[in-house]
This record gives sequence, C-alpha cells and structure tokens, in this order.
Amino acid sequence: MVRLLIKKFIYLIIIILAFTPFVSLSLHSNSINSRERISLESIKTANGDLNVDLSILPDIEYTPLNNLWYDSKIEMLIITPNRTDFIDAVKPLMEWKNEKGVKTIILSNFSLYEGVDDAEKIRNMIRSYYETENIRWVLLAGDAQNNLIPIRYVYNPDAIRFGEGTNEIVGDDEYKPTDFYYADLNGTWDSDGDGKWGESPYDNAYGLDEIAWDPEVYVGRFPANTANELAIMVNKTLKYESEPEVGDWMNRMLLAGGISDTIYKEPPDGEDESFLTTYIWQNYVASEMNFTHLWRSTYYTPPEPKEPLTSTSFKREINKGYSTVIFAGHGDPYQYADASGGIYTNTNANNILNTNNLSLVYADACSTSSYDINDNSIGEYLIKKNNAGAIGYIGGLRVTWYYKDDYNLEMLNRGNAKLFWKEFFLNNKFQQGKALYDSKVAYMNSDYYVYGFGSTFFDFERKQLLTYCLLGDPEVDIYTNKPKLALNPFTETIYEGQLVSITIRDVNNRIVPYARVHLRGSDGKYHTAYANENGLVNFRIPAEENEIYNVTITGHNLKTSNFNFKALPDSTSPRLFGIECNPKNPKTSDMTTFNINVHDNKSGIESAFIFLSKNNFIDYTYYGLANSIEENKDLIPIKTERLTPGKYSYCIVLRDYANNTEIFYNSGFIFSIPQHIINYIAPFSLVLIIAIVGVSVVTLYTGLKKYSRIFKEI
Repeated sequence: MVRLLIKKFIYLIIIILAFTPFVSLSLHSNSINSRERISLESIKTANGDLNVDLSILPDIEYTPLNNLWYDSKIEMLIITPNRTDFIDAVKPLMEWKNEKGVKTIILSNFSLYEGVDDAEKIRNMIRSYYETENIRWVLLAGDAQNNLIPIRYVYNPDAIRFGEGTNEIVGDDEYKPTDFYYADLNGTWDSDGDGKWGESPYDNAYGLDEIAWDPEVYVGRFPANTANELAIMVNKTLKYESEPEVGDWMNRMLLAGGISDTIYKEPPDGEDESFLTTYIWQNYVASEMNFTHLWRSTYYTPPEPKEPLTSTSFKREINKGYSTVIFAGHGDPYQYADASGGIYTNTNANNILNTNNLSLVYADACSTSSYDINDNSIGEYLIKKNNAGAIGYIGGLRVTWYYKDDYNLEMLNRGNAKLFWKEFFLNNKFQQGKALYDSKVAYMNSDYYVYGFGSTFFDFERKQLLTYCLLGDPEVDIYTNKPKLALNPFTETIYEGQLVSITIRDVNNRIVPYARVHLRGSDGKYHTAYANENGLVNFRIPAEENEIYNVTITGHNLKTSNFNFKALPDSTSPRLFGIECNPKNPKTSDMTTFNINVHDNKSGIESAFIFLSKNNFIDYTYYGLANSIEENKDLIPIKTERLTPGKYSYCIVLRDYANNTEIFYNSGFIFSIPQHIINYIAPFSLVLIIAIVGVSVVTLYTGLKKYSRIFKEI
C-alpha cells in the first residue's frame, strides 16, 4: 500500500514538471534595419524616458594610434666611429632615409655600453634599441681593418679539421671574421667565458652552441677608412635610390659559371658551376629580367642563350652595367678564377667602367671580400668605387666550401647561392640585406638541413653562414626593371580616424610588393606603413578633421612618388544591421554572446556595447568590445556573464572612431532567461517528502491500531 502511494506521487510530479511552462529567449527583433534607428530624445519606455548614462562608457583609446604618429619607432641605425667627420658624412643618408619613411638615427657613443671590447659594446647598443624600438636595419659605417667599427672573430678551425691541410688564403686558420655577430642578438657568443667567440657545441665547455642562428636585424657595412671614402659610398647610395640613371641596365643580370674542378683531376668529377648559374636563370631570373650567361665547363653544356666565359668577356660585360651579377667559381681577395685560371682581378674592379649603373654582386667563391685584412680586395674596390662598381657586394671573407656531386644544388656554396636568388626573385626580397639574411635562414630550414646531414654542428657549415657578409646599405632596394611612378591610391574620400586600405601599383598597374607608404601631417605626425606581398597596405589616420597629409611612396622599381590627401570630418553615426544571440535560447548556465552586425563607411566602428536591464533601465549593466586600430570588423561578438533568470530589456550603443555615438532601442528589444530546473524540482520535492511522511504516519497509525486490537484479543 505504501509503495503504491509513493509511485502515485512520483507519477504526479513527473506530469507536473512535463507541463511546466519554461520561458525561452525571445529576440523580438533579430534583424534591425538602419531606418529603425531612434534618437535618444525620442526613445520611450513604459515608465518614461530611457535613462542610459553613456558617460560610464570607457573613453576611446586613442593612445596607441597617437603613439604610431607622434612617437614612431626607429627602424634603422647608422653606427659610426665617434668622429665628427664620419658623422657628418652619413647625415645626408640619414636625412634621405627619414624622408622616405625609414626612421633612422646615427649612433657613435657605443663606448657607453657594457662589453669586454668595442664589438660587444656595439652589439649591446644594437640590442638595446632592438628591444625598445622597431630596429630592422643596421649599417656599420667604418672599416673593420683599422678597428673603426670592429668585426667579431669567431673560433672556427674548419680548414684545420676538414680541409686536409688546407689553409686560409688570408688571416688566421682558427679565428674567422663575421658581421653576423651584429645580426644575431639572441646568441650568447661566449657562454663559457673563455674568450673564444661563437663556439660550436663541440668546442664549448658546456656543450652549447654560442650562436642562435636566427638573425634579428639585417646588417651591412661601408668599409670606410676615411670620411671621404664614407662620403663616396653614401653619395652612391643616395643617387641610386633617389636619382638613378634610368636605363636598360636595370633589367639585366650577368651570370658567370666557371669550373671548380676538371676531369683531369682525381677523382674526375668535372664540377661545372654553369650548372648552378643555369638553374638560377631558368628558375628565378627568366621571368623577371634579361640576362647574359657566361659559361665554361668540362662536361655540362648549358642551354642557349650562352657565351664563353673568358677574362675578356667577363670584363667587357660587367663594364656595360648590370643590375645584378653572380660569379660562381674560385677566388681570393685579388681575383675571380676557376680551375682553368684567372678571370677578373681587383685591378679590373678598381677600373670598372659601369658609371652610375651600379650592380649588386654575389661572388660564390673564396675570400673575395676580406675587408678586415686589407683594402684592395675585389669587394672593397667595387663598393668604394666613385659613381661606379657595386651598390652591394656579397662575398666570402675567408675560404668557402662546396660538395662534389651536389646535383640538387643544396649544399654549402651552391645551396647558399641558389637560395639567395630564390629569396631575391621568387620571394620578392629585393632589399639586399633582407635577401642575404633571409636566405641564410632558408638554408638552415632547407631539406638538406631538416632531412639531410646539414648541421651547424660542423665548422664548415657554420663558416658558410658566417663568412658571407654584405658590403653596402642593407635597406637598399635593388632594381630589376626601369622604375615607374606609383599610381595615386588616394582617389576616394578619406575621413578622420579612418582605417585606410589601399593597394600600391605603378603607372602600368603592376602591383608593388612590400611598398613603403610614408605619411606626414602637421604637429610632427610621422608614420610609415608597409604593403604586404600583394601590395595591400592598411593604416588608420588620427581622428583629426581637415588635416592634410603629405605622402611619399617608395619601393621596388618605383620612382619616389608624392601625393597628398585631406581627412574630412565624419559626422555620420554608425548603423546597426542585425543582432544574433548564441545560443539562441540561453540558460543560466550559458555564457551568452550577442553578435552585433554593424557598419560605418567613414571613420569606422570603434566599439559596440549592449545594455541589459530587468526594470526598464532604472538599473542596468553593460558589456562591450572594441576594434583594434588595425581592424575594422563589422561583426562584433559581445560576450556577457552568466545571466540570472528574468525578463530583460536591452539596447545597443555603437561608436565610431570620430566619436559619433548612436543608441538603438525599441520596446520589442526583450528576452528572457528561464529559471533553473532545480527551482521547480525543490517545491515538488518538499511536497513529496511531506506526502511520504504523511503516508508513513497513516501507515504507522493504522498498524498500531491493528496491533492494539490483536493485543486486546490475546
């Protein structure tokens, strides 16, 4: 009987719960058209005027935007000896860099920084600016030979360990020079404190690599012994960038491949570097530039077009003027050569005739740029030549290495050279310092390193990465065609605070990857934005109406192009297009997200807020989300806390970057959060308990009466 009663009560509770009317979310206006906007003054609720105090909203955070314009970061350091004549010599270059938007300063006070020697002090100075600014480029304006700007000598006995008795052509067999020291700012370079810099794990006392191998900045050097030599290199760079002599030389590349070994040697491998130069022009150059291919080989015959490589043909061609040059073969500080003999001498380099047709020269050979030992290497002659020679020279400071039978062109010299031109042409790294250092990273990320036996554990591999350094300004953009003016990208109206999105093209409508857009306004405003590889560049201008901005656009194969635009006032309020709730029927256990669909076609949406109230905005709370200065999203997801049960009214507040604010509300903007199920179960549980107790009491009473009757009968 008792069990039957309990079952009946349970069935009754289940029936009641099944028919209990839970209230779900009701967004009475899921899509709101801009025509439905109501001004604050006309909004009414059942209890009177809507009273939302917008002063509680956080102010627009203009500080990051203003910092970009009034406190722009430094991009380039020019480091000189602490001498007035050297400082004066580089000032025109600094002024030009700043004019085109590469914020640059001159530093000569490296003695104020900590370090065991001047090289470490200079590196610590660079690192301090890297950590606080936006340093990308470093130009060392002084020769290494006389220690005006010292070079770092690392412990690397590669020739002794792996060269079968091979000695360096110049310099010491154990300590090798490199400017990579100033690019890799994270390596310890002497973690065991033994004074042997840049040791491999094999030589380090703790088994650690003292070099991090991931360069933080791009480094180049003007190897000047005097202020006059420095002025020559500065003036060459200025003319090349700002007033070049436009001609067909800008669209030409000279490739020269010699013989590294002959079939008459043992073993008879016939190492023909024209195999490398052919690969480069077929895979990287052909679609970009015209070229001349000079070749000499023992077994490999390159396809047409080609011409024989001789000392006469090489000197004749390089004197004509080429934008880019690669020589692959043998070398020393005084000549290019191959297994058959000399091809080009430092005297030829000193007398080069390519006036104002400057080349980026890559020498895939030994020791052609030993600028720490003497001043008459081919590399130094070409970079110091007045109004001629090279705009940049990449060559080895010491002996370099190659593998025989390197058919994939992936190892040591050939791998480095191939990847340099891949970065340059295919990956649009036309700035010579960027192409060099990014190709070093690409080499260490290549299949030869990842899946083969390439490793920075080996001294000869470390040497390859350390010895190829740049003579020249690392930030210079190398021509691969005649430069054109840029199209004016500011043809549409621009408003204060707007996130401007433009694509940089030249007058032939060709996209300019990584173009530089430099903007200047009044009151010292200064900002540079860079395009991506597709020429797209975004920047937000300050929220200042009627400001006029002067713009300088520079970049690869671009003439310096100047434009201006005026930022018009924005008095138009943002628009609301729709509201969606996720989940659609939120419960007290949910974190609710309101997806606000908005738009502002002038300064752009800065932030959106949702105000929630249970008593017609007598009391309310709000949630919001802001766009960053780099974005202009029209779908803004606003998350709330877990909401308590009840019926809510809500309104939407939108604000743009010009601080135009609009409130969106009507009486249909309501939704409900249902009571948690436990709130319904609890009362019925109490009823059930009372019922069970009642039944138990009745049962007990009935039992006692029955027991009493039986007892009396007994």
